[in-house]
Amino acid sequence: MTALAKLRPNNGKYQFTMDDAYRQRLQQTIIATLPAGVELVASNYARSTASSYWLLKIVAENGQMNWLTLRVATHELWLAHAQQVEVLWDDPGDFDELTAAIKVSLTRPAMQANQFRLSQLDLALLHLLRTLEQHKLIWFIRMAPAMAAAHKAVSFDLKTDFLAAQLYLGDRNNANNLLVPVAVPNFQQRLATFYGRNLLFSQFTKHSLMKLLPTNQWLQPILRELAVPTDWQRLLVAAFGEDFVQTGLKLMDQKNDRN
Repeated sequence: MTALAKLRPNNGKYQFTMDDAYRQRLQQTIIATLPAGVELVASNYARSTASSYWLLKIVAENGQMNWLTLRVATHELWLAHAQQVEVLWDDPGDFDELTAAIKVSLTRPAMQANQFRLSQLDLALLHLLRTLEQHKLIWFIRMAPAMAAAHKAVSFDLKTDFLAAQLYLGDRNNANNLLVPVAVPNFQQRLATFYGRNLLFSQFTKHSLMKLLPTNQWLQPILRELAVPTDWQRLLVAAFGEDFVQTGLKLMDQKNDRN
C-alpha cells in the first residue's frame, strides 16, 4: 500500500469551506474557468476535508453527451485508477490560485482521457442504485482491516483492492441487521468504475465495512437528461444474471414488509 499525504480535516482553519458564501464563490470561480462547451451540472462536498467534486457535461458535435468529474482538493485522491480530473490547491481561500490550477489541470488531453459516456446498462444500474436506496438498501465492501483503519491515508486501488473485497447488499442504517453477500464480478467492476467517477461516495462503518452510497446530487440531473430504459430489469438480467436481480427485488420486498 502506498502512503499518502496526511489529509487535512475540515475544522479550525478550514471550517469556512462549509459556508454558503464560500461555496458560491467556489462555484462561480469554477464556472468562469471552464473551457467553452463544458457545462457545470452538479456539485458534491466531502464532509471531513476541504475537497469538492463537480459534475461537468460535454456535448459532442454529434449531439452525444459525455460527462466529466472534476475534483478540487488540498490533497491527492486516495483512489488509484479513478476517472477524474484532479485540481490541487494549497490554500482553499485563494481563488486566483484555484483559477490558475484549473487552467493547468483541465486540459483537452486530460478531459479526453477522463470523460465518460453512460450506456443503457449504466443507466439501468444507476436506476437500480437509487431504487435500492429508496428502500434503505445500499452496497458495502469489506476492506482489509489495515486499509479500513487507515481511513483514506493509504492508496486504495479500484482495479485490485476494490475487486478483491467482499461485496454485500445491506441495510443502509444497520449493517448488523441485514448484510447479504453478492458475488458478481462484472457488477463489482461496474461499482468500482462508478465510485471512481464519484457517482457513488463512501462512508466507513464498523467491522472494516465501507458503505457505497449513490451521489444523488449527480444521479438526479443525469437521469433527468438521460431516460432510464423501460426494460432496465431485462438489461440487468442479461448482464449479471437472474439471481442478481432477484436478490435485490427480494430484499426490497422484505424491507416493504417490515415497514
